[in-house]
Amino acid sequence: MAAALLCALVLTGAVHPDATAVPAEGEDHGMAVLERASEAHGRVPYTAVREVRGPEGTPRDGVDVRVVHRPGSGLAMSPLGEEDAQSAFVVLASPALESLDERLLVVLEETYRVVDAGPDTLDGRSARLVEALRADSTVAGRFWVDTETHLLLGHTVYDRSGAEAFSSHLTDLSPGEGAWPDGVSGDSPWGDALDPGERQRLREAGWVLPEHLTWDLRLVDTRSKRYAGERVVHAVYSDGLSQVSVFAQRGKLGTEHPSTLGNGYAGTGTGGGGVTPGNDTIFGGDVGQYQSVWQANGFVYTVLADAPADLASSAVAALPGPEDSGFWARVLRGLSRLGLL
Repeated sequence: MAAALLCALVLTGAVHPDATAVPAEGEDHGMAVLERASEAHGRVPYTAVREVRGPEGTPRDGVDVRVVHRPGSGLAMSPLGEEDAQSAFVVLASPALESLDERLLVVLEETYRVVDAGPDTLDGRSARLVEALRADSTVAGRFWVDTETHLLLGHTVYDRSGAEAFSSHLTDLSPGEGAWPDGVSGDSPWGDALDPGERQRLREAGWVLPEHLTWDLRLVDTRSKRYAGERVVHAVYSDGLSQVSVFAQRGKLGTEHPSTLGNGYAGTGTGGGGVTPGNDTIFGGDVGQYQSVWQANGFVYTVLADAPADLASSAVAALPGPEDSGFWARVLRGLSRLGLL
């Protein structure tokens, strides 16, 4: 019955879409500002503090990390106040990440109307404000681009009620080469990128890898790696503002890892505890990250997203239904709280 109700919800939305359930039309004159920001990221080194915040009302206050960005080398991160080699983590530069940025801009332009809202300030710096508008002209997201360097100073994602769902801002920005942590080995992007042919072969073998989860969540990156000899696939979906990660692997959840919804937002614990058994490469969020995990048809699915709860819930509903019928009841309760049922 739960699955039938969800199907009715999806079908009803498809037949009678409201103003927020269709791509926004209009001139995207703000894209040029964001394209300059993307280009600046590839050439401007800087040091800053990145402040990441989740939705209001979540138990965590957020995360502040010191970041050192060196184009061509990568991004070094360390907890604020612990800027030493032992605490630092380096993400190596990768063409795959740069192409992902380009794809996000494409998805953003095709989903929202992207407008240049004019001059603004952020953390005392002069900036250009760009807004992503839904079809009903409500604001889905805002971007602040530094006037001096053209770097992206910050962005905020809003849910349909207008509340902040996620934000990431740079403060204390200092352009130029920063102190790079010595003796720290960097890490490459998660797994090997899968091309269209490889994705198709996985689908033929029973893996669920749709090109779209919903009309506004498009597949923008797919990666795969082996853990204990078994394949794990990481698919990233985006509307250009938020990213939803879907991890899939063959197997079943152990009794110590039950299916969870977590009322829409839940951290997963340090090192991925509470996600999938035997996989220490899936990390949860420290900023009220949406998390769901369940098993279906011989696969374990994990959804992680810093995104509005309604968007993340729609991603869960678009994937194969959990074998535990009680899980769907919790999903329906969550959708009801969001006003979607």
